[in-house]
Amino acid sequence: MKHVIFATALFPLATPLWADDIRLNAPVTAATLYSEGATLTREVPFSAPAGTHDILIANLPESLDPMSVRVALDGAKLGAVTVRHERTLPNAQEDSPELTAAKAALEQAETDLRAAEDARADVLMTAEAAKARLAYLSTLQGPTDTAATPDTITATLALIGQETLSARQDIATAEREARASIKPLKELQEAYADARQLVDALTPSASDNAMLAISISADAATEGTLTLTHLTQFARWVPAYDVHLNNVETPQLNIDRGAFVSQFTDEDWTDVAITLSTSRPDAQSDPSTLYPWRRQIEEKQPARPKTAGRLAELSMSEQPMAEPAMVEDSAGYAASHSFGDGINATYVYPTPVSVSSASDALHLALGTLELTPDTYAFANPMRDETAFLMAEVTNDAGELILPSYEANFFINGTYIGQQNMPLIAEGDVVDFSFGPINGLRLSDKVTHKVTGDKGVLTTRNEQSETRVLTVENLTTRDWDLRLLGRVPYSEQEDLEITHQAAPTPTQTNYEDQRGILLWERTLDAGESFEVELAHKIQWPSEMILR
Repeated sequence: MKHVIFATALFPLATPLWADDIRLNAPVTAATLYSEGATLTREVPFSAPAGTHDILIANLPESLDPMSVRVALDGAKLGAVTVRHERTLPNAQEDSPELTAAKAALEQAETDLRAAEDARADVLMTAEAAKARLAYLSTLQGPTDTAATPDTITATLALIGQETLSARQDIATAEREARASIKPLKELQEAYADARQLVDALTPSASDNAMLAISISADAATEGTLTLTHLTQFARWVPAYDVHLNNVETPQLNIDRGAFVSQFTDEDWTDVAITLSTSRPDAQSDPSTLYPWRRQIEEKQPARPKTAGRLAELSMSEQPMAEPAMVEDSAGYAASHSFGDGINATYVYPTPVSVSSASDALHLALGTLELTPDTYAFANPMRDETAFLMAEVTNDAGELILPSYEANFFINGTYIGQQNMPLIAEGDVVDFSFGPINGLRLSDKVTHKVTGDKGVLTTRNEQSETRVLTVENLTTRDWDLRLLGRVPYSEQEDLEITHQAAPTPTQTNYEDQRGILLWERTLDAGESFEVELAHKIQWPSEMILR
């Protein structure tokens, strides 16, 4: 049997938490990530004797949203569910085998380091003791002439000499041993630092925790599975692409799809099943409202004198209120995927992955799309000095290509730069740029320009201009060329514009842009291509041309 209920946050718990409880650790087992946020799933088995019990789960992040918590239960009857953020049980987690081994290695490294430090300290103490003996010997004097025989003086001087030599030998031996211990001690210090770093890397993130108390009941001893799902805003994924153009006799364009996954939930994810969704819970989820548009007329009012203070406020309050401004969200995903639902696409990663909180940027490879492009040289002499290599492709891969700021572009294996990847629906045609073609030189020269009155007895102004756009092919290969040019246009009756273009352009109003012209042709190796553009503008003399 399975029951699903909404979680409720109660400040006083309905029953004592520690009466007859079952404590469970419920790590994240699956995550569905969105552009901002994620749905986390925690599935954990449990055993319970007959009767009523509380299952306590204390390893939940402090940011847990009670309104998003959902609990499903197999094997027992589900009762009340309580989310607690204060007075929670400790978040006790068992060390992984790797962490247990790392802690043991750290303890051994610390023991070895301390033993080496103690040995070095003993050597240095021996040297200090010998130096103290030497200092004392330097203060001794032989017997006075009245109190000592020659034999006594000789014996005393011999003793001082022997002891001084012994002290100096002890100092030299101790200092050599101390110098010899520097390298092994440094190696032990590095080994200890490495062991400490490994323990820190394997230690799960720790922060304030929330706790879930789930009331269950069973007529007999039972075993079952508890499934907990909840939302978090502290996780996300972004698409990443590597776009490779192999510009050979038959060009090939490959898009290596990938995703960057990151999370900041204050708990590490270990062996989690990852699903990437194009759903955007953070974006607009319902259509905008279109308000009625009421217009009115009224008699003209005489100009009011300037006012200040309260009079100014009264004046402003009499003005008609404007219709509220509505902001349209144009960034939502609205295309289907081959295994989507017609609205959102999902990508299920085939193997579980681990993602540490606030430290990992996990890259997942999602396969390669193979497309056949049409390559050409795009020339815009009025703006650029060289033409650019372009690849026109149709998305016939049967799936959506998501937008991304992480698209790296390569030509014949060489990195050329990073560009934005647009949203490309199935069947869309898109042009990718693969950098300049330095052997295709562009120029834009104005050969004629006149501005002035049309005549002595006229009230109109006139401007005329002629310019030549040139593409020079200095390479050893032929190129399919697309050249862009521009002539002015008018939307005012009093502003008259005429223009000529030679040769005749292939397209006028290119991409629905008025006055933008396009020429398409093959440009052979060593050949040049010229376009002449001329236009004449006439307007009333009392007006200014913009």
